[in-house]
Amino acid sequence: MPIKPPVGGSTHVKVDASTSPTRPADVDIPLPGPSGRRGSGSGLSADDSQPRAGSSRAVDADATGATPAVIIHATPVDARLLAPQPTLDHYVINARALLPEANGEGLRVFNNRTYAEVADGDFVHVAVDPETGLHRARRPSELLLGPVMLRDADSGFWYPRTVVEPTTRAQVRSYLPKATDQHADDFIARFGDKDVADVELKRIQLGLLQLDYEHVSIPDHQNRILGKHGVDEAFAMWSTLRKLYKWKSKPDQRVYSDGRLSGFKLDINLTLWPVDKLLSLKFNSVVSLTLRGHAPLNPEVFFAQFPNIESLTVTSQMITRSTSDASMYEHAYSRFDLGSRFAEQLARLPRLRELNLQDCDFQDDFSLRGMTRLQVLRLGKIQAARLNHYPDDLRARLSLQHPSVVLLTDPDISGMTELRVLELTGSGIHRIPIGLDADNGPSRLEVLRLGDNAFSVAPSLKAMTALQELDLSNMRLDRFPDGITDKIPGKVLNLANNRIAAIPESIELRAGFSLSGNPITDPASLRRLIHARIKTGADIWLGEESADRSANLWLRNVPPLELPEKLKLWDSFGGAASDVINGIRKLSRTPEFHVEHPLLQRRVWWFLDAYTKAEPSEQARMRDILLNEPSPGKMLDRLEAQIREYDSGRQNQPLHHLPKRPKLN
Repeated sequence: MPIKPPVGGSTHVKVDASTSPTRPADVDIPLPGPSGRRGSGSGLSADDSQPRAGSSRAVDADATGATPAVIIHATPVDARLLAPQPTLDHYVINARALLPEANGEGLRVFNNRTYAEVADGDFVHVAVDPETGLHRARRPSELLLGPVMLRDADSGFWYPRTVVEPTTRAQVRSYLPKATDQHADDFIARFGDKDVADVELKRIQLGLLQLDYEHVSIPDHQNRILGKHGVDEAFAMWSTLRKLYKWKSKPDQRVYSDGRLSGFKLDINLTLWPVDKLLSLKFNSVVSLTLRGHAPLNPEVFFAQFPNIESLTVTSQMITRSTSDASMYEHAYSRFDLGSRFAEQLARLPRLRELNLQDCDFQDDFSLRGMTRLQVLRLGKIQAARLNHYPDDLRARLSLQHPSVVLLTDPDISGMTELRVLELTGSGIHRIPIGLDADNGPSRLEVLRLGDNAFSVAPSLKAMTALQELDLSNMRLDRFPDGITDKIPGKVLNLANNRIAAIPESIELRAGFSLSGNPITDPASLRRLIHARIKTGADIWLGEESADRSANLWLRNVPPLELPEKLKLWDSFGGAASDVINGIRKLSRTPEFHVEHPLLQRRVWWFLDAYTKAEPSEQARMRDILLNEPSPGKMLDRLEAQIREYDSGRQNQPLHHLPKRPKLN
């Protein structure tokens, strides 16, 4: 009868110096374990003299008695010793009389608790680590998990792991024989721990039979015609699922986190999704999921198949369906219905950090509450599902009035303290999102995009000290938001196409600001915008282009005697269709047009006169500037510089003083 493996005692690890050059010879490393206690978790008996297959340790041939020594052999990748672990004294109980027989995994379950036998009569309460899938010791009264427990295949006893061995290609191929080196390396990049890899590889092996092609069934959703293209897409999607299940993918499907492979992307056309299949499989490799279209999903079952989702996108899908005339077909969009059951499952996904809901239908009971771990939230082109219940003519009129959205309620982001990106562009909200201005609001927010929504009060930025980008364009704002400083926002402030007429003196205009399309009429503000363009090299503001295509735009207060000559010069360019005339008209958008018009007008006539006297090659270069320079003010500066460079004799000196450039700090 073999001697029972001890639970405690001072077991020693003897390192083979010949395979571990960084360690001195004959060094004994004591393993954790209480002294004087009967039995050890090693699961090895005294008469074991050879290493066992599947065991992470081997017995020294010179070992005698009940205290075996373990030799750690070098592997292709260095194994590492764990830091000292809590001793099993904290976990061991004697409960053989109470526990049922062991199941297929060598575990005993009693009152919904799982126990692993570490010696004859001694047991440890264990729980599965959700991060690794390994069993770890645990005290029933504590939530914290203790040492990882492994089972010895020969004795059936469990023991605490002391060495983490690396995953190898050979190990991967023992479960996936057709794995290439790249496939194996991708798997190892995610599962470098041999024991953790073994759990995942066993799970994959058990589920592969369910992914055989012969089990593909294409759903027959109402009013949808698949055709050959749809059938091909369905089989291609099934093939992709099979590969991702085995942690195999194309390069563009890989997702990296901090430079390491974390998983893969998956795009699902729900109109082809086999909703009655794969109910027991988990696609652990999928961390970024896109759902297109609609299918009658059971949210609880569906999301159980994708437990590791970090990024989720839901959007529409173009489908072909039959009309009232069965011989005719029309194209339509299939949109996903978002209700409370779907939202509840989203809130339960432990890794979900990014949520993108685009072109979907919202049910009345949909809410974002509870998704406090989100870091990125994007809502756009959301339509209220209730519109679908209206008659066609009324629904059409409502869609014209609200072309992009109709959110039934404003989104509630209360408690989303981890939020880094909030994008609600064109989502139809009519006020600041609930919780955005709260004391426990997203103070770490870096990107806030609320453009294309019809509300007139901007959020305060005072608490958003990390904000880098703010987009409040195409709204109804008549003033700057509170809290703008020389550092907030750090990079971008987009207030284009609002109702702002003046710029507060306290606001420093800098690169990254955009005020175009606002009715700015304050002369001081316009002059500041001229100086800002000179300083930053870009237009912060441009007004509406004048509709006047005649020379009258540039004939203010011109003496009557000069009019015939100027009109003749203007007509020489061929009228309003001329590239030169159209380019010059862009200057009506500049601040100079409003506060420096006399000077701007003289510069325009000087340029036109110089252009007519230039050679064809020089005219071609100037025409290129007129057509391709996006900034009207910079365009005129470049044209004048081009003329002065070409006129080496400086014969065509301007008949006006060029504007002085202010000295800016």
